[in-house]
Amino acid sequence: MTLRDLIAPIDELLRQERIRYAVIGGYAVAAWGEVRATQDLDLLCSLADVSRLVRRLERAGLRFDHRTGDRDDPIESVIRIEMESAANPYEVDILAGIRGTPPGILERVHTVEFKGLMIPVASPEDTVILKLLGGSARDLEDALSILRIQGNRLSLPLVRDLCPAETKETLNRLIALL
Repeated sequence: MTLRDLIAPIDELLRQERIRYAVIGGYAVAAWGEVRATQDLDLLCSLADVSRLVRRLERAGLRFDHRTGDRDDPIESVIRIEMESAANPYEVDILAGIRGTPPGILERVHTVEFKGLMIPVASPEDTVILKLLGGSARDLEDALSILRIQGNRLSLPLVRDLCPAETKETLNRLIALL
């Protein structure tokens, strides 16, 4: 199953419902940094759109699981859609309400053409912030790869402005490695 196979039906559904979204995670990193292997597709939408999206997924007959986090969970809502493949199942995770996500992330998306689809991808600046919020070693490597590859095309002042206080020190350490 290709990225196009994964995203095309979800993209169509989201567009029909006029739900704005952005590709985040490994595929966003591949758009702005180093390409790495990933088997799942992560999307971000507004928390305000989640219940409408759940109803639409039910009407479409898609198999999915919707989980809401408690107040200590860094993600308020996750919808995991199972996509069938001849070889193995793939998952599309639609996240909403990620704690620390910069305001306006869905307004700053970049549209990237991929095999005839115009896909909204989180900006490189927002992708760096999301990776800093993730905080794992893999996330920090991803953030560093975006900082390195994007270089002067990346708005470092915007990254610094969007960066939550709890991740500023980590951001400064990554910038020092450039």
